[in-house]
Amino acid sequence: MEDIFDFDIAAEERRSSPGVAPTARSVRGGSSSDGQELAAGEAIDIYHWAAVALVTALMCAVLGYAAGTPALSRAANMTSLVFGVAGGMLTASGIVRRLRARLTANGPGKPLTVTVAESQ
Repeated sequence: MEDIFDFDIAAEERRSSPGVAPTARSVRGGSSSDGQELAAGEAIDIYHWAAVALVTALMCAVLGYAAGTPALSRAANMTSLVFGVAGGMLTASGIVRRLRARLTANGPGKPLTVTVAESQ
């Protein structure tokens, strides 16, 4: 079995691109080797953040049931509702984005035709 805790692998250092302007952090005196979290063309995984929001909503619901006072229970349940709605919206936007990508990749299909009976 492989040793999964083998940390002797050399990691590549992050380097900023030569055409990128310095960030506010590097101007203020922060580490200049810090790069961006996401590159400009890198896609954000919507389903990941939807899952994070839904798990947070579940945790808030559990805390709402475990809360000792009615005020804490209402606050936790309201927070659960907000995160649940946010997770649902992120999931829906991911589905819509995937459907749009599929439609643009396959090209426009045949338009829907409806047959109408002729009147006499």
